[in-house]
Amino acid sequence: MLTSVSTPPHSTRRQAVFKLAHDPLAPFAASRTPAGLYARSRWLGGDPRLGRDMARAVAALGKGQRADGSWGGSPLITLGRLFGLHLTQRDPDPAVERGLDRLWGWAMAPAAPAAPTARELHGLPFTPSRGDALWPAAALFLATIFGREQEPRVIEGLRHLEKCLMGGDDLGWAARSNLLRALAVHPEFCRGRGVKAFLEQLLEVIPEQGPWPRGLPFHQVVNALAHLPGRRASGLLRPLLPGLAAAQARDGWWGRTDREFKSFLLVHALKNLGLLPR
Repeated sequence: MLTSVSTPPHSTRRQAVFKLAHDPLAPFAASRTPAGLYARSRWLGGDPRLGRDMARAVAALGKGQRADGSWGGSPLITLGRLFGLHLTQRDPDPAVERGLDRLWGWAMAPAAPAAPTARELHGLPFTPSRGDALWPAAALFLATIFGREQEPRVIEGLRHLEKCLMGGDDLGWAARSNLLRALAVHPEFCRGRGVKAFLEQLLEVIPEQGPWPRGLPFHQVVNALAHLPGRRASGLLRPLLPGLAAAQARDGWWGRTDREFKSFLLVHALKNLGLLPR
């Protein structure tokens, strides 16, 4: 399938046409992963098996939760289950609330849990970085998307992330991308000084049609930028579109590892930008 959509008119330049040679949604049609089920429920219609597959996935994600709110006593497993429930169940319930509280306790402890590897983070919108950046960002991201965005401790935590993101280069790109992920989904902080500082930092290192910075995760950051309001973030993404289209594989997906989730992040971004039909 050839997908062709005019890009939104962010300037007086003549509109470009964004084209994909292969259908990016087709590979999700039979998927039963949380990302695949989200794609089937939001982007693909008329699926008689969706309700059954969704119910089974939600039950599997909730299974095995401990009395302390964790799954397996593991921050990583707990993070994965909560994010999976966000993609499938969507709304919080008592089990999700207990899980959020347990993850918060780990993330905000004086000694943060060890940072996961890239493989351990497959299927999650984070990248390996310093644990003191990754875990607070993950806990605050989940708190926000599950409706806790106005809690005083969440606001305080996001203010801290914002200050860190404004602090400069010492964090490294991977850690900064994780902080951006948490700030980007908050209705107020997505417009705040931390996000603006990140965009300015990115503008300094990405000339038009230039190389992507080493250490900055492409799929996660493209998705986060596509969630931001305003023209500056979308303007950063526009020069990347020809290369993104060229990198699509014949099966419709992108990436060499964790292909379904990376493709999910890009498709979600393209839909937010209005470059794929909603």
